[in-house]
Amino acid sequence: MLPLILIAALAESAIGQTAFPTKPLRFVAMSTGFPENTARALANEITPVIKQNIVIDPRPGANGILAAEHVARSAPDGYTLLVGTNSTHAANPSLYKKLPYDYVRDFAPVSGISVGMSALVVNPHVPVKTVAELTGLAKKSPGKLTFGHGSSVSLTAIEYYKLLAGIDMVAVPYKTVPQGVTDLIAGRIDVMAANLGAAIPQMQAGRLRALAVTGAARWPLLPDTPTMQESGLPNYEWTFWNAAWLPANTPPEIVNRMNEWISAALERPRVKDYLLNSGSTAFGTTPDGLMKFQIAEHDKWRKVIAAARIQAE
Repeated sequence: MLPLILIAALAESAIGQTAFPTKPLRFVAMSTGFPENTARALANEITPVIKQNIVIDPRPGANGILAAEHVARSAPDGYTLLVGTNSTHAANPSLYKKLPYDYVRDFAPVSGISVGMSALVVNPHVPVKTVAELTGLAKKSPGKLTFGHGSSVSLTAIEYYKLLAGIDMVAVPYKTVPQGVTDLIAGRIDVMAANLGAAIPQMQAGRLRALAVTGAARWPLLPDTPTMQESGLPNYEWTFWNAAWLPANTPPEIVNRMNEWISAALERPRVKDYLLNSGSTAFGTTPDGLMKFQIAEHDKWRKVIAAARIQAE
């Protein structure tokens, strides 16, 4: 059996002799909602350039594990790309005792895509209008308030808040963030940290109330919503990010070509507008830059998860 390095070298040589791509690509999104919509926004810009269709393949569940495992086990030919997040490549190694993939060894980093923030939102029937009031209510009734989470960000954003505020709330897990938002609107849970793309339309319709945003600065589309730092938690900042990976041993020429396509798409006005309305900004990187970033993020998330006493499943 030929060594993987030799296989990759032969594949790269073959690519130099033939056009790529010669068939549709598949963008595997780790979740419905923001990751799926981000994959679609990129695909809409890349498709006319490569003159091939791009199939969007959302594989929600298990905090992105299903999608990441699928891509890790796919052929390293450039036709299957993961649109993952800090869940798949920073948080999961600390949230799960055993993963079916290695976040470094099993992937070829392509590019960062975006970084963004969430909003701390409550059902309007919860009698609070500020983070301080929510903290006070939680302290009066420890363990009575419930918060939903459908991603590592939505979980750890609340856990970090609980840690800094010294409060107790009960976690209610969901398969995806949109499912949690649906139950929050229905009043089945009390609080969530939801990405702005999911939260803003519900806030505008009066179905959710925003108490704060989780970034270090206010979001341009929510100028009247304070940050968590402004709300009395000076050390609080919690953001999320999206990025793209191919399976390990994908030929460097394909990795670099995909990086160029994504980088160009991130400069397109339609993508910038989409990211703005979703609470994010473009975050293009080189493949090597993404590798260094994800390793640093893994270390950061590991420390916060340990400090918040979140037990690995």
